[in-house]
Amino acid sequence: MSIINRDNDETLSDQLTSYYRVKILDGSLPAGTRLPTELELAEKYSISRGTVRQAMTALVSEGLLDRVQGRGTFVRPISERANHSKEKLPESKRIGLLLSYAGSELDLDILRGVEYAAKSRGYQVSFAYTEESAEQQTHDINHLLADGVAGLIIYPLSDITYDEAIWGLKAKGIPFVLIDRYFPDLDSDYVVSDNFGGAYRSTEHLIILGHSRIGFCYWHLGTFATTSVRDRLNGYRRALEEYGLPFDETLLCKRTKSSNGESDAYIDFLSQPNRPDAIVASHDNEALQILKAAQQLDLDIPEDLALVGFDNLRLTAHTHPLLTTVSQSCRDIGLRAVEIIIQRIEGHGGNVRHVEVPTNLVVRESCGAKKHIRTTLKE
Repeated sequence: MSIINRDNDETLSDQLTSYYRVKILDGSLPAGTRLPTELELAEKYSISRGTVRQAMTALVSEGLLDRVQGRGTFVRPISERANHSKEKLPESKRIGLLLSYAGSELDLDILRGVEYAAKSRGYQVSFAYTEESAEQQTHDINHLLADGVAGLIIYPLSDITYDEAIWGLKAKGIPFVLIDRYFPDLDSDYVVSDNFGGAYRSTEHLIILGHSRIGFCYWHLGTFATTSVRDRLNGYRRALEEYGLPFDETLLCKRTKSSNGESDAYIDFLSQPNRPDAIVASHDNEALQILKAAQQLDLDIPEDLALVGFDNLRLTAHTHPLLTTVSQSCRDIGLRAVEIIIQRIEGHGGNVRHVEVPTNLVVRESCGAKKHIRTTLKE
């Protein structure tokens, strides 16, 4: 797939700059790598040499590339990037990062991506966890701003369509980037996973395996005001529609948290006479609850019920059966968010950036695909 999208609001040079910036920051292009010549890049992407030169000059100015006369353009060593062109950088070289839960594996991966990308550009990161508390989030935003951060990367709260603290940042012109979720009514930069595409592919996979009654399960904090869950639902619905299957609201199941932290919602859902023959779970944690409910009901997965999760948490490679799931790269979300926030901090304007990081279906045992393949081979 071409990295240049001529229908994109971003200029061609900005698209090329972003592509190589991410490749350098995530280590795909290690220090010392020699880039193709301007002419080779122009021919490869069907763009002008002037456009290529503009992109390469921007990366040189950021300290990510070195031009060596007579030899070419090379990726600059990380140790030399932080001290490059200090006079062009803002006085404060600190980014504030607000994450959701301290114990979240996904949040930790985002933090790793943010710290790696920020450090390679000479920035430091101050972070805090909101624990899904609006009061805590407001406190943390104010504290980080008072402490002198130049911009913020924010993991928004669930279940809301308006956030006074974040709208306030927009009104004051303070640079910020949203991650994982966004607000449809707020014109802001954000970096999220391709939630729609991930759910579409997992639903399509189950349909191709022969399932027709496919459920969608989510937790109460994952209401459809939360864009990540809403987009996954929409991907699920689109796949059903394009394959000629009706959308049935009785196949939606919401798990609600009781006082002891458990729920019978999935047991009730799987006990109904016309239960689903497959389920797309909005998160891996929901998939694990479904596995537990199925075991209590003596339902075999995938024989009686096929199951696909979302997130690819590390434990999904150790469940019984192994969980088929959608993998999202939270580290890349962190890398891309830093790319954008530093552009804003350093005064680069342009249209707001909406970035979707690709997702990938990881096929294991719980969907029944491996058994399906074995059966097909026998036939």
